[in-house]
Amino acid sequence: MELSKEYSLEELAKFHGHLGPNIVLGYMMGKYACENLTNDPFSLKATVYCPKKTPESCIVDGVQLGSGCTLGKGNIEIIEDSNIHCEFRTESASLTLTPIAMPPLPERDDDYELTIERYAEDLYMMDPASLFAITRSE
Repeated sequence: MELSKEYSLEELAKFHGHLGPNIVLGYMMGKYACENLTNDPFSLKATVYCPKKTPESCIVDGVQLGSGCTLGKGNIEIIEDSNIHCEFRTESASLTLTPIAMPPLPERDDDYELTIERYAEDLYMMDPASLFAITRSE
């Protein structure tokens, strides 16, 4: 079954509870994997390497939405690692995406939540090739 769904920033925030940069990064990683490996959420497997604490672990929610790999289906695995990256696999190929060249987080201010939302919106509009080191294996 091939499924393709674009999620808006509002939908990401609704699923996750708020809009932040890590859910956006995870979503973009998962979406890239679907676009470049397969849109079949049953043929794709994901391994997310990240700290098991917020805000970094929020990347997992984004990967689930972007890739269709879910905890319920059991085709996503989370491995604790301080070096954030994601591996996506099908039977014939794999992709590894590692965040690079991230714009610096904004300074804390009186309306930091809004500032972080705007930062996340900016990430959502960026080209994945400028956000991630991408390695493909056949």
